[in-house]
Amino acid sequence: MGIVATDWLITSDVALEVAFRIDLPGPDRGRWVLSYLPADHRITRSQALAGVLLAELMVLEPLGTGDDWDVDMASAYAADLGLSLTEALTLLALRAFAAPEYGPDGAGSGGGDSPEPRAQSPCATGDRR
Repeated sequence: MGIVATDWLITSDVALEVAFRIDLPGPDRGRWVLSYLPADHRITRSQALAGVLLAELMVLEPLGTGDDWDVDMASAYAADLGLSLTEALTLLALRAFAAPEYGPDGAGSGGGDSPEPRAQSPCATGDRR
């Protein structure tokens, strides 16, 4: 795992998720924000590190490989964030699906026809479910 943690920023060379420290005057000063959690959700540095580790774990060792240790580790990281594993994975999946490589119209950034399916929310297509 390639986690880089400084006093202000925690990044991964594998996962697209980051955490950064808030240094604006106010009650949240010194708290952290994790890229896949709601912007108003403030956490500790330890929780921020657990969140980036969870994101990296999901990229490097996907669940469902039959190894319970991965599930236990992922569950522990999610619990550090106050989330169930399902909640954490859902937030990570939503962020991965909205990654910039898909572009604003859902197409790949390489131009031309993308082999990836274009997904739109029911609200965008007018579909009522």
